[in-house]
Amino acid sequence: MTAAVSPASVRDLRLDFFRGLALFSIFIDHLPNNFFARFTIQTFAMNDAAEIFILISGYAAGMIYGRALDRQPALPATARIYHRAWQLYVAHIFLFMLYMATVAHAVSVLNTSLYADEFHAANFLNEPDVAVIMALTLRFQPVFMNILPLYIVLLLFFPFALIGMRRWPLALFGLSFALWLAIQFNSTLNLPAYPGANHRWFFNPLAWQALFFLSAWFGWRSTKGGVPWLAKKWLLWLAIAVAVTGLVLRVNWTIHTIYDPFPALFPQTLWPWTSKSDLSPLRFANVLALAYIVARLVPPQSAFLAGRFARPFVMCGRHSLHVFCLGILLSMVGHLIVTELYGGVALQAAVSAGGVAIMVALAALMDWFAAATGKRKTGEVKGGS
Repeated sequence: MTAAVSPASVRDLRLDFFRGLALFSIFIDHLPNNFFARFTIQTFAMNDAAEIFILISGYAAGMIYGRALDRQPALPATARIYHRAWQLYVAHIFLFMLYMATVAHAVSVLNTSLYADEFHAANFLNEPDVAVIMALTLRFQPVFMNILPLYIVLLLFFPFALIGMRRWPLALFGLSFALWLAIQFNSTLNLPAYPGANHRWFFNPLAWQALFFLSAWFGWRSTKGGVPWLAKKWLLWLAIAVAVTGLVLRVNWTIHTIYDPFPALFPQTLWPWTSKSDLSPLRFANVLALAYIVARLVPPQSAFLAGRFARPFVMCGRHSLHVFCLGILLSMVGHLIVTELYGGVALQAAVSAGGVAIMVALAALMDWFAAATGKRKTGEVKGGS
């Protein structure tokens, strides 16, 4: 969401850094009753890592595939998008099978069906034939396994949205936001999921498309000189006001959950408008405000982003698909370890640090391999990676 475009030959480290931060937050937040989840994104904003992940993915998709559509006919550009969607689909199905194998092994070794229910995997063990078909159609989404299906579906409709935002932007975004607004008043408008006739997707694609397509438009516009009106100073102050309000509310609510006598600000009034599944207005506005502040105040190649401290985040963000899949499996294993050993803060710290270290090690290995084979990309961010 930059007001000015950076050269195509220079990789925007902000995208990698904050995508890496989102990946670490997702892993830490997935660990049960994790003390250190109080220090992730969700504690300091009205949104969490999921919104950041989808926003950055949309921005990168708009930047890369928008540029491709500018340079080649619609059919080859669309084929590139669907090729990426296919890669994500294959990764999701492979991850699903590893996920289910891990759950089945845990149930067998520990001689308990608790984890089959806890991870929403019981139907796979009871009727694997039906469950596999539902997984192949993205309708079966166990715990932790719902972000990639959302991303895949958004990419399937992205070629049409990309053409629309180039030719009829007002009509496209009018329809997009009208659909998002309809979901806020009727959350039953959603895709069917498995199991059960009334089960729906956790991340409602009909709502989340608004964030993805809007960020994609900003990504595409960044390749054409940016959006001039985004440089208005009052917009920055408005974004800061929204972000600070979200910070105060979330920190206040977190303190209240830890120490009940501490008064919570407007919980009954605002809580209905914080739905993650339907991308509530508070979450939507907060993530846009944070993205705008970063775009205005943090240069794409700032010294901090190129420094040693930021390097693990940048590396993981650069290889986000592989690191994300590994992080989901580590979340499961970490969940089992913490639960079985009745882990306190020390064990939670060890599992959190160990998981993050493994994710960073994978990213470093992939960086090394890319450099050794001459395939390391120092230019533009790969769309949706």
